Amino acid sequence: MIRQRFKYFRTVHLKMEEESVERKNIAFSVMLPSKGRKRRTRKKSFTEAVKEKYCMSDPNKIYSSGFVIDIKVTGKPKMDDSGAELAYLRNVVLTNSSVGHAGVPTEGLSTLCPNVVDLDLSSNDLTDWKDMLTILSNLQCLKFVNLARNKLENKQRVIQSWATPLPQIENLVLNGTFTSWQDILDLTRLIPSLTELHACENEYENLDHPEDAFNFFQNINCLRLNNNRLRSWKEIWKLKHLPQLESLILSGNPIEQIFYKQEADCQLCRLNSAVGSERDVSMETENDVSMETERGISMEIQEMVEELVGDVLRRASRVRTEDVPDKTGCDQRIEEVPDNTRCDHSEPFSRLRLICLSKTQLDDWTHCSELRKYPALESLRIKDIPLEHELDPEEKRKLLVAHMPNIKTLNGSEVTSTERDKSERHFIRYFMDRADKPERFHELEAKHGKLPPLMDIDISGGYQEWINVTFIYNHRRIKEKVHVVDPIGTLRLMAAQKFCLYASLRTFKLYHFACGPHHRKDEQTFEELIMQTQSLPISRFDIMDGDEIFVDP
Repeated sequence: MIRQRFKYFRTVHLKMEEESVERKNIAFSVMLPSKGRKRRTRKKSFTEAVKEKYCMSDPNKIYSSGFVIDIKVTGKPKMDDSGAELAYLRNVVLTNSSVGHAGVPTEGLSTLCPNVVDLDLSSNDLTDWKDMLTILSNLQCLKFVNLARNKLENKQRVIQSWATPLPQIENLVLNGTFTSWQDILDLTRLIPSLTELHACENEYENLDHPEDAFNFFQNINCLRLNNNRLRSWKEIWKLKHLPQLESLILSGNPIEQIFYKQEADCQLCRLNSAVGSERDVSMETENDVSMETERGISMEIQEMVEELVGDVLRRASRVRTEDVPDKTGCDQRIEEVPDNTRCDHSEPFSRLRLICLSKTQLDDWTHCSELRKYPALESLRIKDIPLEHELDPEEKRKLLVAHMPNIKTLNGSEVTSTERDKSERHFIRYFMDRADKPERFHELEAKHGKLPPLMDIDISGGYQEWINVTFIYNHRRIKEKVHVVDPIGTLRLMAAQKFCLYASLRTFKLYHFACGPHHRKDEQTFEELIMQTQSLPISRFDIMDGDEIFVDP
């Protein structure tokens, strides 16, 4: 009996599976487009896409096999007081979801997902800024918005006429949207809290703007303009008075030159400030002027000064005076004057701390000299440029470090004082016999003196692929062969293995003593190999054949 029932259920099950496969094949054949015709993807509304991805499905769903499966969903996030269906939702990712329009209901999105903070709508089919602004205006908690690769058009100048602000958005990604630069400037009028703007791959050739266009760029901290068509530094210079700009990413632009010009008004302000300081000092010490000097001043000049001071005192409402006994004939002195020396124009790029110039067309050392003039610049990313393209990466780094004393981080790696000193010496020797010496050469030669030329130095060991180093721990010495392209962290692992220091692997310190035969006496340094540099290659630290590594537990 049991065997018959099992055989029966097995037959029924196989039959149902065959019917299911047959129905799927029929459905698939119906879905196939006619030969030579491309199937179109149906565009969805934003609301529809959100519900499709994030709303709970019908718990009783009949599958093609004919079975009815009861699904009990538990642990659904609690809704807040708004009663919205997706009130718990903070991050919405709808990349490649065929979103083509807003589709926001008349009551808005308050009953669906009012608390969204991060929104990713990249690579969809949105084409109208009106739809986009409608979505953003109904999500008042947004801080991050990614609209990349939606070819958005500003139809009927909707950006300029839009009245609803977007007060919370701090980070906006418009890569590959081909939104014009002018439209972006107008868009920032609606986004007063914007601190980071991504406007890459939009084919910008210029950054033209009206005189007051950057009034709404006041909080921009990071501006990314990668992979546009910006060629002239004059276009970049138009950003010079963004007061909060600290990071400027320009990689992938065909930039050919760099300059830095001190604004004439800033120079005048500094001159006025200096004159004002001298005036203050003069006024504070005027009572101490000797009687001989006072008698040397002609009466005519005294009368002119008295008349001028009296006129100023009568007209200046903010001037406070007090009687002071004075033998010069002037019975009053100025205690407070309007500050006419205050400069309304800060230095160009006064807060720019990081700039990225990788994959540009810079090909001259004078560009590096110009970067030194940027008052706050301390971090530089610059790779894959024509400048000294025949050099290997390590030598190019040394020359860049030596050329720019203001840079503390180069291509993401900290520049240590030891690295800078070695790089400066290398720089002197590199340009020693060249006719086209940069200005920096003479500065460094004055600092380090005249060094022996490269031809007198045996540096062959520095280019060995394998080197021998000696590890020293508690008077024990172990010599090991090391591959110079390996990360510096390899030395830590070797030390732990040879001296059984696995328990303190992350705490013991390593010190490099450059004592090998390939180091000159003036280059025999003793420095710590810090943990933050563990991923950098050994060759970066000028560790050469015959050097010693001290292990300090």
